[in-house]
Amino acid sequence: MKMRQPQNIHVYPYRRNSDGVYEYALFRRADDPNCWQGISGGVEEGETPEQAARRESYEEAGIAAELPFYRLDTVSYLPSDIFTMHKAWGNDIVVCPMYHFAVPYDGEITLSAEHTRTQWAAFPAAYGLVYWHDQKAALWELDQRLKRGNLVRANPSSRE
Repeated sequence: MKMRQPQNIHVYPYRRNSDGVYEYALFRRADDPNCWQGISGGVEEGETPEQAARRESYEEAGIAAELPFYRLDTVSYLPSDIFTMHKAWGNDIVVCPMYHFAVPYDGEITLSAEHTRTQWAAFPAAYGLVYWHDQKAALWELDQRLKRGNLVRANPSSRE
């Protein structure tokens, strides 16, 4: 039986502060205190990337799954050997796609054990904190779409 292609998601919660500036929630990983990122996780069997984004956002930050989630155009690929289970995937799985999402959120964040800290930051500071290049690209796309007013598009999460 052929193994299903592992997939991952990454989500940036965002809000507009009282000065009208967009801010992005970043999370410091518990297993790597130098790594700041958005919400990230794997797509489980039977889930779509959007469903995984909703589930992971709730599990890692307490963000309600009923909020609107917007699929970004940024898609990246992660080397399979960064995952602990990569040997079980066999030799055919070399890279795993990561789909990026955004969710408007201005509530309290409830951290899971996967993170030790969260902080809201405007784009320049957030961009400087984000560890991985692909996540920087997704953050840049989100910031540009918010500034240009084109985050909300027809069928935003149907580009699967």
